Amino acid sequence: MSGGIQLSSEMISDIKAVVMKNDPAADNDLYFMQYLSAITGYVLAQQDQPDLDKKGLLGDLSHFMGQVLDQVEQDMKPPEDAFGVWRPGDS
Repeated sequence: MSGGIQLSSEMISDIKAVVMKNDPAADNDLYFMQYLSAITGYVLAQQDQPDLDKKGLLGDLSHFMGQVLDQVEQDMKPPEDAFGVWRPGDS
């Protein structure tokens, strides 16, 4: 096990380039995201494990996407300036 997925701008660009080879309109990020969603649905539909709650898994994936969104947006924010007053001897 890898300890979690590893995203990078390079990997996402590579995936986008593959999709664009089949549909140049996927250069549009919002259109590209539709492909990613469709691929998820397609792959999930192919799963045949007994008792797999496909709709529940879609909900879990949606929640996970929201967590990634929040984390990436947080990472993109510039650090906040420090404020307050420091006096010698303060810890």
